[in-house]
Amino acid sequence: MKEKKILIIKFGGLGDIILSLNAIYSIRNEFKDHKLILLTEMPYKDFLEKSKWFDDIIVIKRSFFYFNDILQIRKKLNVLAIEKVFDLQTSSRSSFYLKIFYKQNIYTNGIGKYAKAKHDNPNRDEMHTLDRQKEQLKLSNIIFKKKINLNWLYPSIKKDKEKIALIVPGGSKKRLYKRIPIEIFATIIKFLITNKIKPILIGSKDDFLVCEKLFKIFPKIKNYCNKTDFLKIAQMSKQATISLGNDTGPMHIIARGDNPTLVFFTEHSNYKLCGQQGKKVSIMRFEKNNLEFSNQVLEKIKKVTLIQSSLT
Repeated sequence: MKEKKILIIKFGGLGDIILSLNAIYSIRNEFKDHKLILLTEMPYKDFLEKSKWFDDIIVIKRSFFYFNDILQIRKKLNVLAIEKVFDLQTSSRSSFYLKIFYKQNIYTNGIGKYAKAKHDNPNRDEMHTLDRQKEQLKLSNIIFKKKINLNWLYPSIKKDKEKIALIVPGGSKKRLYKRIPIEIFATIIKFLITNKIKPILIGSKDDFLVCEKLFKIFPKIKNYCNKTDFLKIAQMSKQATISLGNDTGPMHIIARGDNPTLVFFTEHSNYKLCGQQGKKVSIMRFEKNNLEFSNQVLEKIKKVTLIQSSLT
């Protein structure tokens, strides 16, 4: 008997992966008797394997030319063994991938001319990722799960008595405009230290310089920049009294852990489209006034951590 297989297409970035977990889980839940295959890229393979939602994870290295990607997919995947394809990336590139399956009369869900179930809402680019994917899956009569089991990502951990704060001061080098000024983070860190909350710097290799600058100002704090994987960040978020940082991938992981989280958005990012999700997330908009914004953040920290001291 032929095995029934479902393919999900989802690449990065990290924030997009985290926001897509609900859609992925919903597909897994709908097709419990199918083999589930994920097409993604290397940074997310080991991380997503921990979920145990997938029977196989296929990794390709996306190239400048779409046809090179197609060759990789054909080499690593038995196209004819696939019953349905769900494109959660919905980019021009991933929409082109659907051509492989469309030509074989395989059911495809996505956007563009090669999607048989086509999400063609003219307002889709103005929808939050979760709302957009919910509507997309509805085309295939899949019930979108708002609550999903993420115990694999956030294990039950007993908090230490010591108060800590995770600080994410960086962000993608390609999108420096999404970072608030480093001076604000320096003000926040000084306030935390004064109130006996230990700051821990978190970030990727793209954040090395900004983390190093803050570490030089405050040499006694912990600098874990480029020293933690995705699972470690999730674990640390459960230990934190509070976490705060720019709109970047690690903040999506931290937010889903449902501990107090402050996410800073500049005027160049729209939280209504891709804002972090979690029970205790506060989105804060930075509008070029360092002092005013710093005071707003410190007030929020006081409220969350029950600090009684003044802001000075």
